[in-house]
Amino acid sequence: MKYSLCVHCLTLGYCKNSTRQLVRDAQLENPEYLRDLRNFAASLEISADHFHDYLLNLYRDYRGRIVSNGNEVFLNTEEFETDSIREWFRDWACTPVPDGVRPRLREESRERIRLLGTILSTQFAFEAELWGVRAANDNRPPSAQN
Repeated sequence: MKYSLCVHCLTLGYCKNSTRQLVRDAQLENPEYLRDLRNFAASLEISADHFHDYLLNLYRDYRGRIVSNGNEVFLNTEEFETDSIREWFRDWACTPVPDGVRPRLREESRERIRLLGTILSTQFAFEAELWGVRAANDNRPPSAQN
């Protein structure tokens, strides 16, 4: 990804005004967003044993700010501090959604998925903009009229 930096930010090597939006509840309720996020996470091909460290490293290395409603927020990564987190990563983040299956949000995973989506969007901003977005017209020919 190429950036056009001002003179001040060029000396820093990053834009100090860069921001990413915290994943919103409406996104978490969108099954297409969940499908795209989960499939993208699986496409990274990171093992469940290393996914937690991978996310923490991405969050640590992000030089911008994460905002919600215009205010900077800090992510509570303690959501990932459970005994069974490797199994959760294996089942949710390392496995793509099978065709024909509608992904759903389990309430106990809500904040983990919010963190996962937000942290991945800091590194993969372009891809994240398309998660949950579908074309309004699928370009199929109109059905025959009788």
